[in-house]
Amino acid sequence: MRSEIAIKTFLAALQDERNSSPHTIRAYGRELQRFAAFLGPELGIGAVDHKLVRGFLAQLHGEGLSKASVARALAALKSFFKWLGKEGRISKNPAAGVSAPKLPKLLPRVPNAEEMNQAFEVKREDVSFPERDLLILELLYGSGIRNSELCGLRVGEISMTRQTMLVRGKGKKERMVPFSDAAHDALKGYLPVRLQVIA
Repeated sequence: MRSEIAIKTFLAALQDERNSSPHTIRAYGRELQRFAAFLGPELGIGAVDHKLVRGFLAQLHGEGLSKASVARALAALKSFFKWLGKEGRISKNPAAGVSAPKLPKLLPRVPNAEEMNQAFEVKREDVSFPERDLLILELLYGSGIRNSELCGLRVGEISMTRQTMLVRGKGKKERMVPFSDAAHDALKGYLPVRLQVIA
């Protein structure tokens, strides 16, 4: 089967069957067209093996593409060949055993104590809900919960007397997390104003 035809069929299936986003379809299409150009007109999809896949990735690396771009190209190939296998058009996924290049782990920059103090001390007259903003800072900084966990907090699951809150993390796992005296004070300032805002 010619690579161009297989790619067009796969992209159409992404749109119709999987309801993939236009961004994903464009990105996969771009990477797969690159691969088709690498194969040339004489090689069909059935002739592709893991050596050809590795050769393609090596060519991308030689062209100066970043490790992230090479890994993205490999992800497109793996998805493409997996789909071809499910359709019964190939017997083995030649990209399945090919490893993606290791990406550097970039740690987020952590603000120092002086920067955090400045954030807490900033004047809030120019914001619409200063009590909420202060509470967000106190909970994130004082308890170490994630942004997504903060967004999922429910007022009814916060205990002011025990100074704990029920937090739902990844995989819907629940845990009780204590919060600081400063967060407790921020909550006392926030809750009455919150009632006025949502009333």
